[in-house]
This record gives sequence, structure tokens and C-alpha cells, in this order.
Amino acid sequence: MRILLVDDSTEFLNVAERFLSAVPELKIVGRSDSGEEGIAMASELQPDLVLMDIAMPGMNGLEATRKIKEQPNPPLVVVLTLYDNPEYRSVAEEIHADGFVSKSEFGTRLLPLIQELSARLSPQTASKEKPMKHLMIVDDSTTMRRMVRASLQTIEGVSFSEVGNGLEAIEKVSINPPDLLILDLNMPDMHGLEVLNFLKSHQKYREIPVVILTTRGDEASREACLNAGASLYFTKPFDPRTFAGHVTELIRRS
Repeated sequence: MRILLVDDSTEFLNVAERFLSAVPELKIVGRSDSGEEGIAMASELQPDLVLMDIAMPGMNGLEATRKIKEQPNPPLVVVLTLYDNPEYRSVAEEIHADGFVSKSEFGTRLLPLIQELSARLSPQTASKEKPMKHLMIVDDSTTMRRMVRASLQTIEGVSFSEVGNGLEAIEKVSINPPDLLILDLNMPDMHGLEVLNFLKSHQKYREIPVVILTTRGDEASREACLNAGASLYFTKPFDPRTFAGHVTELIRRS
């Protein structure tokens, strides 16, 4: 998918470009710091998707989105903003924006949304791309989530979301079920085994492969998780290459 970034913050453009460029199926074809230039670049570059900030000097992102959507064969447009309020969301819907994401949720919601939107591309474009597999990483340690993500970045055709606790994981799975879930056991609000038991007890989520990644190396914990339906069981610290190899094979089979 070819993406155009429009935001007046150079820092955010740099972060967004690094984040999205790590996904093999995504290509940044241009970036702009104004609504006016964004409209022109959308017409010239013909991207599949425009990520549009709202608050910019001159023309705001909602007006720029409206004008882009008036172009022949317009691209998908997702409004990506710090200002998450009902009024902006309502306007975004009225002007036919294809999505609205708060920047505070950039790392968790954007890639799954892009995966959903890719189905709206023309058959010719969509046929050139394989749908991305959504991997959800559930761990209360931000550092560990980053390590897991870094070890799996080389896998082609995957997007990531991160969750910090078990209760939130169940909520996120119910909204957007992943293709594979990587799950810690020792979390403060809900033990990972409880999350696993919940998933395997519901028909809708039963087939989601679950990889346990935990500090618990005892045989009793391992057997409990595998008996509950976990596909793989790894202990921390883990070897990134071995871990990525097993996860890749599991994704291919799912």
C-alpha cells in the first residue's frame, strides 16, 4: 500500500515514516506539512492512503480531506490527530474520511485499521498485496513488548498491536481479533492463563494461535498452558532468531 503523510510536525512525520516503513507491504511515497500541498501531492502521486493531521497552519486537515475526497478516484484518507473529540469525528464522517485515529493510539490501532482498509482498494491493486497478519503482543512490560516486536519485525506481511494487561487484551481481541497472540503470564490485573482460558472457551476466538512468553520456566506452568490450548511456550530471556522462526512457522500454518 502506497501512503502519503500530511502533518505540520516534522518530528511526527519522522516517527510515522519509521514506524510504517518497517512493514514490508507499506511504502511512504510522499510527505507534506500543509493541507494545500497535501491535496496537490494526493493528485500527483495517487497514493492508496493519506494519513491526515487536523491542526495545521492555513488549511486544516478536515478541509483538505474534503477536497481530496472530491478528486476523481480519491485515495483512502485516515484522519490522525491529537484532538480526539466527537465534533471532529462527526465532521470526518460527513466528509467521508475512511478512519479517525487518535495519535495516542497510533502504535496500536493504525496498522490493524490499515489492514482492514486494504480490502477497499481496487481489485487490481489489492491482488498485488497479501493481507497482513495481525500479531498482538500482551505484556505489562513496555520494554519486553518492544523486544518482542523488534525480534519479529523481519517477518514479512505482519502488523503489530501492543497491549499492557490481560483485561485490555480481552477487550481488544473482541474488537479486532488478531491472527496470532503473544501472551505473558504474570500480569497485575489478570493472569495470562486466565486470558488463554477465556479465548479457548469461546468459539469465536478458539482458533487464534497463542504463544506464551514468560519468565515461568517450571514444568507445571508449561503443561498448564499447553493443555489449555497454547500453541507454543517460550521462557524469558529468549533467543530472538529462534523465537521469530517458530512464530513465522505458526503464522504460515494459521
